[in-house]
Amino acid sequence: MDYRYEKKNEARDFHKQRRAFIILNNILELLPKGSSMSHFEYCELKGMNKGEFNKITRGFYLNKEIVFYKDNFIYDDGVIKEALEHINELAQLLDEEEFEIYFGELPEKGFVYDYHYGRYEKGNIIKLNKRDTEVTG
Repeated sequence: MDYRYEKKNEARDFHKQRRAFIILNNILELLPKGSSMSHFEYCELKGMNKGEFNKITRGFYLNKEIVFYKDNFIYDDGVIKEALEHINELAQLLDEEEFEIYFGELPEKGFVYDYHYGRYEKGNIIKLNKRDTEVTG
């Protein structure tokens, strides 16, 4: 199953719990709090097609954890760079001072996060010593 475009009701409860965001044309956009929309539904409203959608960095914040990805929940050095450029703004919009930073998700393993980059603490990024996994994508 391709979860990128999933619109079924089973996903709605999860979507309501998390704070989703996209980075489009170097502008961070936070979906409304409590929104049940998927990233793809939000991007469709903006007139985006699947090809355009798969190229943008997106992610969500939930339970003191933030995850960034693109395409089919993968990441690369470009996603990492773009995420780190916007992380202070995102922390401010979320009104959070501390959280864990992740990249990528593994749908085939129940959506566990792929790469634990480090921690955000009061404006500082504390990077883990080395990458636990290889960059995908």
